[in-house]
Amino acid sequence: MTRPDAVHLRQMDDYILDGKYHEATELFCQLATAGHPVPDLVVHVMETAAPYLHVPAHQKLLPNGEFRNVNYDHTILGIRAGMRLMPYLSDKEKYLTLVQAVYYVPQGLDIWSQLDCGFPGHYSREQERCPEDQIRKELHCYFEDQEPLVEGSVEERFQRLLYALTHGDRVTGYRLFLGLAQLPEVRRRLEDTLLFAAIIDQQEFNSFRRVRHIGHKAIRIRSMFDIAHWLGWERAHSFFYVGVPDLATLPIFHSLYDHASVVLGMTFKGEQYTLHTRNTALLDPQRQERFIGRILEGDPLAVSEEITALLQQGYALRSIADTVMLAHARHCVEKLRAPIAYTVPTHSFDYCNVINHWLRAFRNPHQAKAVYLGAWFVTDTIREVDWYPDVPEVEKPDPAPFRRWADGLARRQVLAALEEAIAAQDASRAMALVQSYVERTAERDELIRLLVHCAGKFQGDAHIFRNARSMIEEYTASTCSEAQKNVFFVAWAKFLAFYKKRTLSTACYDLYHRYFV
Repeated sequence: MTRPDAVHLRQMDDYILDGKYHEATELFCQLATAGHPVPDLVVHVMETAAPYLHVPAHQKLLPNGEFRNVNYDHTILGIRAGMRLMPYLSDKEKYLTLVQAVYYVPQGLDIWSQLDCGFPGHYSREQERCPEDQIRKELHCYFEDQEPLVEGSVEERFQRLLYALTHGDRVTGYRLFLGLAQLPEVRRRLEDTLLFAAIIDQQEFNSFRRVRHIGHKAIRIRSMFDIAHWLGWERAHSFFYVGVPDLATLPIFHSLYDHASVVLGMTFKGEQYTLHTRNTALLDPQRQERFIGRILEGDPLAVSEEITALLQQGYALRSIADTVMLAHARHCVEKLRAPIAYTVPTHSFDYCNVINHWLRAFRNPHQAKAVYLGAWFVTDTIREVDWYPDVPEVEKPDPAPFRRWADGLARRQVLAALEEAIAAQDASRAMALVQSYVERTAERDELIRLLVHCAGKFQGDAHIFRNARSMIEEYTASTCSEAQKNVFFVAWAKFLAFYKKRTLSTACYDLYHRYFV
């Protein structure tokens, strides 16, 4: 590293810790285009931010005696999604979503303090609506970094790790993780263990709750490991520091997992632990439609009973879970009518994407339980979204009137028109264009690249990039038919053109293009 780089890195640190997101991102772009390796810059950004990304708890009791939710850190989500979307962008734009993630980092520090107007960021400005001249700059570190704990056999440490993480012992759980992470031969088991611990920590009902779990622990642990695979585990310490302790941060909910455990135990009497290898049949279209209908009705208990019946009939966990995602996307396309309501299903969709990743990449005897958790969350989400009232000034998206127009365009024209429709936040046209495109051609790479490019224009919201990566993965990995999976693209386009954004400004997109294009 040359001396000018060191000066600029210190200046970037100051900007990050001062909440000056535009200035910090511009220095990031300057260093990257001057030849500083982008992964090194990302590591540096997280090392600077990590001490200020913890909270004492994800619920806060207010002076009036009411609870309020304290959000989960989103910086790690944006970085993971930005990194994972790079292969789908052009060479000139490959760092666009990663730069957007960096743009968010200074705005996501010390969420706990932001709720009291203690630091300038999204929560203080948008959620609390703090007057700009009354926002303080008081960063707090609520969890100090720790040394690895290496005493005991590997087996003993894994048992202690799972106990600590599921019982709220942040220090012990994090220290045990650090010690085990030093052993390359157990890293895959470590990943499986933490995904399991994160997935089972899920609330029965998020709808009509102030304290909402919304699957963030699972999404963040998946993000942490994806980043570790990208950077190398030896360079991912700051991401482990952000992710692992938060897995044991209160509140912790295991009642839904317990429900699934009891149902499976009563039904299969010990044989539930081999369902992940024994059940191999794929759902036929008729059973899929019946199951989707159950989910769309919004009754979690009825859906739970349907899953039990499908498992008894020998249907594969992956096939059931893939159908849950299909139902989720269909509901977003057909029923979601309020832009602000889209925040809810992005969380359940991404949580279920983590479950599906776990089912696809690992073999764990408890995986059948996760199928219940994902389906329950989706069904509860549908129940909540259907409750949202119509917004008189917002027209419900309807692609039907625009299909003839879309069908009359050449394929290249469709993609150009789609970019324009998303920029104009015209969901009806965007959906019609995607429906027309996927029905007339088997090409998908250009469509995915265009949608990722459009997602990369929006700034300050990690949900947009995270949802993009989940959509791509569910399309490519699902066991459902090609015709069925096309609904993911329609749902994605509707999300980009209908979801209520924090801002429609393209300041970060413009900044990126000044340096990289």
